[in-house]
Amino acid sequence: MTAHYFIATLKPIPEYHTSENNYPFLNGEAYKESLPFTLPYVYEIGGEDIEFITFLDSFMEIGDVVELYIFEEGRLGYPLSHNYPEESRTINLFKKTYKDQYSEYQLDSKKWKEELSTRTIASKRSVTTFVKY
Repeated sequence: MTAHYFIATLKPIPEYHTSENNYPFLNGEAYKESLPFTLPYVYEIGGEDIEFITFLDSFMEIGDVVELYIFEEGRLGYPLSHNYPEESRTINLFKKTYKDQYSEYQLDSKKWKEELSTRTIASKRSVTTFVKY
């Protein structure tokens, strides 16, 4: 089994990629048809950790949206991931909130990145949406 972490964005990342902001990402267009994204630019990323959260916070501008999804492949490339929209998560990087199917949680304004990195962010069962507004 192979797990791939993908994000979809409203704007292309290469324009943002500089020596100061070098979070690893690859073009994910080859998987685009297999992913439940609604945004146009697809990239494969290294995973969901505090560096990823820091990258998103600096990359996203007010009004931006980024989608995150784990795509798992089994033998012979058969997908093991399924999209269940009712399990989706929404993370607001401006308001510092985390919302899942059960409730919405306010993150600590000073330690929000650390707190967010301990929660389940990505899933092979639903798309996580990051917003900044």
